[in-house]
Amino acid sequence: MSALSLAVTGLGMVSSLGWDAASSCAAIRAGITRPQPLPDVYVTDEDLLEPVPLMGHPVSGLTDGFGPLGRWLQLAHACVEDLCATARLPPPSDTRFWSQTGWVCVLPHLDAARYLEVRDSGPELMMATWLERLVRTLGLASRPRWVHFVHAGHAGTAFALQLARQGLAARHVERVVVLAVDSYLDETSLEWLQARHRLKTPDRSVGLMPGEAGACLLVEPMGSARQRGAPVLAVAAAVATGREAGSFVEGQPQLGEALIRAAGEALAGIPPGKGLEGDLLCDLNGEQWRALAWGHAQVRLRERLERVRLLLPGVSLGDVGAASGAVGVCIAARAFARRYAMGDEALVLSSAEHGEVGAILVLRAPKGRP
Repeated sequence: MSALSLAVTGLGMVSSLGWDAASSCAAIRAGITRPQPLPDVYVTDEDLLEPVPLMGHPVSGLTDGFGPLGRWLQLAHACVEDLCATARLPPPSDTRFWSQTGWVCVLPHLDAARYLEVRDSGPELMMATWLERLVRTLGLASRPRWVHFVHAGHAGTAFALQLARQGLAARHVERVVVLAVDSYLDETSLEWLQARHRLKTPDRSVGLMPGEAGACLLVEPMGSARQRGAPVLAVAAAVATGREAGSFVEGQPQLGEALIRAAGEALAGIPPGKGLEGDLLCDLNGEQWRALAWGHAQVRLRERLERVRLLLPGVSLGDVGAASGAVGVCIAARAFARRYAMGDEALVLSSAEHGEVGAILVLRAPKGRP
């Protein structure tokens, strides 16, 4: 477990329900969902004996026509713009501020079976090229001096927060932007999912609806936030990560053992003898393996989950992959801010298809001055 207590002082988000965190989270709270037929992607409806469009959750008008790298870039730009506007951050020309800001980019696993770019240029060149484009798109004066990439699927945000804590504790930077983006809606990702029978179709009710999203968090030590006079939106109080003994992509049964351990470690951030009382954000997406892992975890953790409300962002957004953990933190923080959270605590649980797991305990910000 990471002995982490960081102030979350900024949020940014873009999804199929809105181009900012406020509208996206409000729409999710209202239960809104906007699945759309995906152009040129058809599946067979055996009852109708004809092809029908596959349904998904695109960010229409933002990612249309882009491949994987372009989609990640568009999503990143939009959610960072939201972060900068709502947190009132200095412009990119402020080299003092941005030179002291680290970045942890949470992206999908660079699976050669999913991405042609990995096969063509290799993961290192692929990431170096994408980072160069991101810096140029955001208008930063230079490449950040402290930047890391995390490829841990749904659990990526938990791993990223641990990295951020390490960088801040070592005083490499003063604050960190955790930027998480993913899309299952580019052509090769859809082919990859379809070949593995993971998509929800008229003839396969157990499957995921592909989505895409970008979400980012600005985190910094509480003392730094107070010094800047920055409003504290929430506190990332504890983070735990791990890896299952076998992964879904390897065909191994998922009993959620590592997820149970991670959740237990994160819940250690709650006072002894007290269980979680608040929202539990889980990345269930319609796939049976993920539901099985969560079912085992729910039974084993029942004494630690005293009074919880289960929230499933995937119902509204579809499966947004590596962005899901940061999306969960955004939802929790907005629920605290708008006073519709069930309690003063929230737990974000994540399980990745390659075996990584993460648990993030998010607390309501302390009252009074930040």
